[in-house]
Amino acid sequence: LTIALPVYGCSHQTNTANVSSAVQVKNADTVKSAPVPATPIAVGLTDTVYASSDATIKYAVYLPPSYSKAKKYPVIYFFDPHGHGDLPLKLYKGLADRYGYILAGSYNSKNGMQFSVTEKLAQSFMQDTWQRLSIDNNRIYTSGFSGGALVASSITLNDGGVAGVIACGSGFPVKNPQINTPFAFIGLVGEYDFHLTDMKMLDKALDASPLPHQLIVFKGTHQWAPMGTEEDAFRWLDVNAMKMHFIPKNDSLVKAVYDSFLKEANAFEKKKNTPQEYLTCKKMVNYLTGLMDLSDINARIAGVEKSDALAQYLAGEAQAERQEMTDQQQLINALSDKDMAWWQQAVAGMRKAIKTDSSSPEAMEDKRLLNYMSLATYMGASQAFKAYNDDATSHFLELYKLVDPSNPEHDYLYACMFARANQGDKAIGYLNEAVKLGFSDYSRMQTDSNLVSLKDKPAFRELLHKVAAMPPKTDMTQ
Repeated sequence: LTIALPVYGCSHQTNTANVSSAVQVKNADTVKSAPVPATPIAVGLTDTVYASSDATIKYAVYLPPSYSKAKKYPVIYFFDPHGHGDLPLKLYKGLADRYGYILAGSYNSKNGMQFSVTEKLAQSFMQDTWQRLSIDNNRIYTSGFSGGALVASSITLNDGGVAGVIACGSGFPVKNPQINTPFAFIGLVGEYDFHLTDMKMLDKALDASPLPHQLIVFKGTHQWAPMGTEEDAFRWLDVNAMKMHFIPKNDSLVKAVYDSFLKEANAFEKKKNTPQEYLTCKKMVNYLTGLMDLSDINARIAGVEKSDALAQYLAGEAQAERQEMTDQQQLINALSDKDMAWWQQAVAGMRKAIKTDSSSPEAMEDKRLLNYMSLATYMGASQAFKAYNDDATSHFLELYKLVDPSNPEHDYLYACMFARANQGDKAIGYLNEAVKLGFSDYSRMQTDSNLVSLKDKPAFRELLHKVAAMPPKTDMTQ
C-alpha cells in the first residue's frame, strides 16, 4: 500500500521584472464564468468576494481600520490547505490592525490540486485585489499553512514580484529550488509538527542562499501559528521592508524587536540554556542587522559558540534529525508489512514514553511521529476510498483511529464508506461518533455526495440539526 503525499510542481519560466508578474494571469485558457457585479469591499472582514471578471474566483478580504484609497498598503495573500480563505484572516485580523496590512485569503486553492491549476487560480485572485484595492506594489507577501505554504512559496519562486513569504508547517515545493530574486522568508513550525525536521533542514540549507531567512519554533502541532508567533512574522516583514528601503526606518519597532528578543535571550541565559540563548541571539542578528548596532550581540554569540554545551547540542540535533527521518520511513514501510498487533504495540510504546516524560526529546519525537502517521493514514484512507477499495480504506481507517483517536475524521470517513455501500445503520452510527468527537462541518455533511443514501433518514436529519446548532469554532489545526 503506497502513500502518495501531495507535491506541487515547480517547472517554470521565472519573471523577476516587478510585482505585476505576480498578479498577471499568464494563460488565457482558464475556464471563466461570466463577469459579475463587483462585491463591495468595506473596512473589516468581507468574507465572500467574487472576482469581477470571473465568478469562479472566490476569496475573503480584511481591511484594517486605517484603510484609505489615498494610501498604499502592504498585503498578505493567504492559502489554506482546505481552501478556508477566511480562517487566517479571522486569526490574524488583530495584527492587520496593529501593523496596517490588508489580508486576503483564497477559497479556491486547496490540497490535492495540480499546481498548474492552483497557480492560475492564485494569479486571478491576486490580480483582482490589485485592481480593486490600494496596494503597495513593493510590499506584496504570500503566506500559507501546510500544502498552502507550498503554494505561497511556489508562487514566489515561480513568478517573482513577491517581497516575502510566511510559510507555516511546510517550506518549499522542491528540495533545492532556483532562487533568482531574493525575498524575505520566515518559516513557522510547531514543536510537535511532523515537519519540524524538514523545516530545520531547510533553514540550514538557506544559509548558503541569498535569502534573508528565519525559523521560529512555537508550542503547538501541525497548525496555523498562534498570534504571538505570527506577530514575529509580521515584524519580520516590516524590518526587511526597512532594510530594502520600501518604508522608512521605524525606530520604535526596531527597539521593540530588540528588547523582546534580548529579554528572551537573558531568560535562557539565567536558566543556563545555552543553546536557546544562542539561537535567540542569532535571531536578533537576522532581524536587525543593518538597522542598529549589534556589536554586543555578535560578541555574545562569539562567546557562546565556544561552549561545550552548544557543540553537544548541535551534534545531538543533527543526529536526532537523521534518526527521526529514518523512523518516519520505517513507519511508512510498516503500513504494508506489519499487522495490527504490531501497530498496537508500537503505538502503546510511544504513548507510554509520552506519559512518562512528555518533555523528553524521545517523547517529543514520538508525538511528532504519531502526528505524522495521522496524516499518512488519513491520506491512505482517502486515496483508497476514492479508488473504491473498501478493504484498504478500512485498513487505513483502523490505523488512523489507533494513532489519532480523538480526531472525528476517521469516523466521518467510515460513515461515508458505509453510506456509499447502502449500509445506513452503520453509517449513522459512525456519523454519531464523529459528532461526539467534535465534527462540526455542517456544509460538508449537508452536501457530501457520499452520504446521499442517508438524506431521508430521520436519524441523519437529527444529526445534521445537531451539527448546525454547534457554536462556530476556529480550528487552527484544520
